[in-house]
Amino acid sequence: MRAIGLNFGHDAGAARVGPDGALVIEVEKEIGIRHACAGGTEEARETLRRWTADWAGSSRVGVSDYSFVKAPVTPAGLDTLIADPTWAAPERIADAVVRRIDPGPWFLADAVGDAEVYAVRHHFAHAASAYYSSEADDALVLALDGAGNYAECGMVCIGAGDRLTPVMSLHNETGPRVGLVYEALAKRVFRTNFDTGKLLGLSAVGTVDHELAEPLAVLLADNAARRAMPDLLAPLSDERLAGTAMRYGDTWYPYDTEAGGYITAQVRAGEDAVNWFGRRFPDSVRMGDRVVVVGDDAEDPATQHVAATLQHVVEETLVHLVTGLSVRYPGHAVLCYAGGCALNITANTRLAGLYPRIHIPTCCDDSGIALGAALAVAGGLRASATFAGPALSAPGPAAQPAGTSARGGLPASGTSRFADDEDMVETVADWLADGLVIGWVQGPLETGPRALGHRSLLASPHIPGMRRRVSQELKGREWFRPVAPLCPADVADQYFTGPLNHARTMLFACTVVESRATELAEVRHVDGSARLQVVDREENPLLHALLHAVGSRTGLPVLINTSLNPGGRPIVNTASDARDLLSAARNTALVLADTRTAVRPTSTRERATART
Repeated sequence: MRAIGLNFGHDAGAARVGPDGALVIEVEKEIGIRHACAGGTEEARETLRRWTADWAGSSRVGVSDYSFVKAPVTPAGLDTLIADPTWAAPERIADAVVRRIDPGPWFLADAVGDAEVYAVRHHFAHAASAYYSSEADDALVLALDGAGNYAECGMVCIGAGDRLTPVMSLHNETGPRVGLVYEALAKRVFRTNFDTGKLLGLSAVGTVDHELAEPLAVLLADNAARRAMPDLLAPLSDERLAGTAMRYGDTWYPYDTEAGGYITAQVRAGEDAVNWFGRRFPDSVRMGDRVVVVGDDAEDPATQHVAATLQHVVEETLVHLVTGLSVRYPGHAVLCYAGGCALNITANTRLAGLYPRIHIPTCCDDSGIALGAALAVAGGLRASATFAGPALSAPGPAAQPAGTSARGGLPASGTSRFADDEDMVETVADWLADGLVIGWVQGPLETGPRALGHRSLLASPHIPGMRRRVSQELKGREWFRPVAPLCPADVADQYFTGPLNHARTMLFACTVVESRATELAEVRHVDGSARLQVVDREENPLLHALLHAVGSRTGLPVLINTSLNPGGRPIVNTASDARDLLSAARNTALVLADTRTAVRPTSTRERATART
């Protein structure tokens, strides 16, 4: 069976799955706008038209039920279903995760033809992306994010063979509101709730305020909900919370012992919960005679301490939740996990101690919803999701004749082709050891927000100040945001500790070996952690060889790896965009590994030097 999946909300996309694997198209990477919505621009709509038409003939189409846009972008039949009480508030969640609809007139009618069209519940799409992209035949599956329709924030499923069965829906009215509250603080500090990754980086700079932790835990789940589900949500002390209060604007909301919360009376149901908890974060928290003012500036130590404390509370909440789920649904050796919350690598590391194996797809956030919708209707098909995007969507720059060696360096604005893979690896290793920043393009595009050596900026951390140059100067990122180290899997334990067996997709935090702290200072975050990616020789022989070649020159087989994109833009997927990113920077080169081609742009500074 072949199936198409569609997501029209933010991080819009399309996916195709079949016996030959999967292909995922993320609209934001196609049009160069982050968190693109399929109904936002004609360019976005045309991208989906083009890709869906190319795949015409699929027997099923799965459409996510959660979108910020209305018909005619979404099928009219989907709008009707969303209002259906048997879908909105089903007696059993298993009855409202996949349902065939009559799409009616919509902008993709010609593209999908007479294919069967199904609505797929948002969090079931997350769960399907996690389970069906794993190799597990028996797993506990958790989806958890900010919000879907009806104030849902997640879903628990059981995966067995080719079947995925939902057993629990999680709601923001009761919690855990992990994603929603995290988004609210990110929005307060960075002016957008999409910058939760920045908040995670900032949290490492602050110090946990343990007195503040318990009131913040109430935001994630009221004590009433905790008393009702103590195995999933740890109950808090009413005695310690008595006398505490939170200020929103000019109004103080005291702790309500009966309801177990601060703003419970104001939160009625549905979207009210999302608006209260997801659109605003308290301005102040009062604990007896002490008042903590919540800052809104990343440079403010008060803001940093609140971020650190919220991160601590999130980790404790997730550990208790997953521990409780493992007791409620015992006997599963694998946890499959998806949703925006699964991008919290520090929390993921805590969870890694609870299960022998955790599978998190690289597109665990909403960039994987299209894939999940396709997998949900594909009859049990499996598909690896890590490198499922298209290859470079525009041809690389014209190369010099085949066999021309690029060893010894490229001329300014020069383009050369390497003689063979060994020539390419050795030359690029020389460049990296000499301090060049390399845009490395290889194979198909990564799915999701992580660059995993296919669309990466690489640099050697043996040069002091290289992290600042790559992250802050070249990409315009904030000083507190970490970069990720790349290391060969066969020597990773000499430099890092932690869940190394989970470190292939940068979704878990490892720790730099203390004796290596000085030489790895450029990839070590302020708390000693590192968002490590290990590289196996079998999985990526070129990149593995490059790491060891750099190590033979610098003594350190580790590279800085960050995504090939300017600040605030998606990962690039055209040769021209990649060249544009590097053209204004000195000492850079673009390497197109598949064609063994390299381009050394001339920067403004180099052109000025040449003229003088």
